Amino acid sequence: MPGFTAPLREPAFRRFWFGGAISVFGDHLTFVAMPWLVLKLTNDPLAMGTVIAVAAVPRAVFMLFGGAFSDRWSPRLVMLMSNIVRFSVVVFLAGSTYYGFVTFPAVLVSGFIFGLADAFLFPAASAMPPRLLEPEKLAAGNGVMQGTFQLNLVLGPMVGGLLIALLGESGDQTGELTDRVALATVLAIDALTFLASIWALATLRERFKPEVADQSSLINSLIDGLRWAWRDTSVRIFVLLMGVLSLIFRGPFNVGVPTLANMHLPEGAAAFGTIMSALGVGSIIGAILAATRGLPANHWMGRLLLIDFALFGAIMLLMAWVHELAIIATAVLLAGILDGYIIVFVTTWLQKHVPPERMGRVMAVVMFSTQGLFPVSSAAAGALARWDLAAMLLIGGFAALLVALSGLMITKVRRLGF
Repeated sequence: MPGFTAPLREPAFRRFWFGGAISVFGDHLTFVAMPWLVLKLTNDPLAMGTVIAVAAVPRAVFMLFGGAFSDRWSPRLVMLMSNIVRFSVVVFLAGSTYYGFVTFPAVLVSGFIFGLADAFLFPAASAMPPRLLEPEKLAAGNGVMQGTFQLNLVLGPMVGGLLIALLGESGDQTGELTDRVALATVLAIDALTFLASIWALATLRERFKPEVADQSSLINSLIDGLRWAWRDTSVRIFVLLMGVLSLIFRGPFNVGVPTLANMHLPEGAAAFGTIMSALGVGSIIGAILAATRGLPANHWMGRLLLIDFALFGAIMLLMAWVHELAIIATAVLLAGILDGYIIVFVTTWLQKHVPPERMGRVMAVVMFSTQGLFPVSSAAAGALARWDLAAMLLIGGFAALLVALSGLMITKVRRLGF
């Protein structure tokens, strides 16, 4: 198996990786700044869940179209235009926050536009590695991408949390947004990092030769991707499973961690950043293991995926009862190791299993399964957290464990990928 750094010796992949690595670092700064901005504007977990849901709706609804666009045209071009839109949104948020005229409705609109751009970005990004690397280098390439992504998940939230903590409490008048300068600084840094990705994608043209899919209408192309994903038994089971897991897990976890940090952990934003950084460290270890030690037989994918989900369900139960940062961060770190390994495993399997000419559309269907019910999950989690945070975490945790255990008892789910 190629070494962990072998894909980086490919010039086109190296440029693609470099631009993405810088940009994703900025994204994870904003991953801390945005929930904190909403909480400072509203002091309401339901509002935070609403913002997440508003961003997730266009991401889910238009993601299938994003996949079809990627297959019909260049995924590089789709990624480039999406990043330009996202850059513009973050510049607006940074400026409006710094000058003090940011409002909750403005954040909602920004979240909607950002989610719409993501709908085209994500399928295109997943379709790029198979076009830049030979099949035998895909697992190592995905390990590099996932490891870098998770390294940014460590550094981004940590740096973002520290910046907010160091520069925070800048609002000293009644009704003034506190942490204004800190939040604007974090958002401005994210805006600057987009320039690296825009440059990399813009200059990749000479090194990238797009594969042209069928030239049927966009709707027919989209339907073809859906039909293929449904007819393939392994992909169909995977899509349905991820949809269920997204509904009962993603909202409670994404709403629960920042709300817990804000309400119960004395470290505040730094605690939020530390927990997410712990997840990143674990995922880096998992990605490195996948890229260097190799992947198991395909029939292990379903079992490992369900065990991974059960671990995060147990972590939500832990957060409901234990309000100690060190304990929570350690548990998230350990679960992150398996999570990082699984992400490389699943991504590599899909990229080898799906025909290249349908890669964007089928990856969009897979991503839709994780995004489609996310708005409902986030809004429900926000409402439950507003009523009782511990109850929300307990409900999400027990539901996750129940689904994981049920899946392990079903042969087709347990042997998913075989």
